[in-house]
Amino acid sequence: MAKRSQASIPKTARPVTKVAPPKAGGSRNLLLVVIGGVLVVAVGLVLLIVQSVNRPVTATNRVGEGAAWGPVGAAVTVVDYSDFGCSHCATFALNQGKLLREEYEATGKVRFEFKHFIIGGATTAGAANAAECAADQGRFWDYHDVLFTRQGTSSAPFASAALKQYAAQLGLDTSAFNQCVDSGRHLEKVYRDAAEGRNLGVNATPTFFVNGQKIEGAVPYATMKAAVDALLGAAQ
Repeated sequence: MAKRSQASIPKTARPVTKVAPPKAGGSRNLLLVVIGGVLVVAVGLVLLIVQSVNRPVTATNRVGEGAAWGPVGAAVTVVDYSDFGCSHCATFALNQGKLLREEYEATGKVRFEFKHFIIGGATTAGAANAAECAADQGRFWDYHDVLFTRQGTSSAPFASAALKQYAAQLGLDTSAFNQCVDSGRHLEKVYRDAAEGRNLGVNATPTFFVNGQKIEGAVPYATMKAAVDALLGAAQ
């Protein structure tokens, strides 16, 4: 009787390895880790905002000035068209702008003029008016710094009540300041600055004119310094 042959297994065949499905607990743990990370980031952002809001307002000795520093007739004049609601304007003002002042104000060779270019509508126009009200008391630059520092730290950093609070924290005459804010005393000047900027081709903030040379954006300090130094060199 013929022997029953056994089917041979091809040499190339490999035994199938069964892959166990992922455990439900592992997916759940991963999800919890992701959620925990998101919560940590959210809490961190909230703490940063609270710290910024509660940061003390620092007054300086820059008293008696309008919205400019440096002498009229300086060899180089930098005109800055900015809006207090513009984040790039805040970056420049609180960083490159301070460096520019530290390096050149004492030389008497550079003048820096701040002009209002409203992109945030009535809200930032009100902040600009308030800055001019502070200028009436010789405190434009302190108030300018406060507005840019408080930018984005609450849902309404430029509400009338907040603007008046900043003035009180700086030690301004609040009676005169509040009356100026409520009356919108300097709104005409604010919108006049903006119209002047548009006539010069300004369509974004910040925009600078260095002896008429247009520079757009919160450029690195080295870029602004190079432009100023080139003009100072040419003036010698």
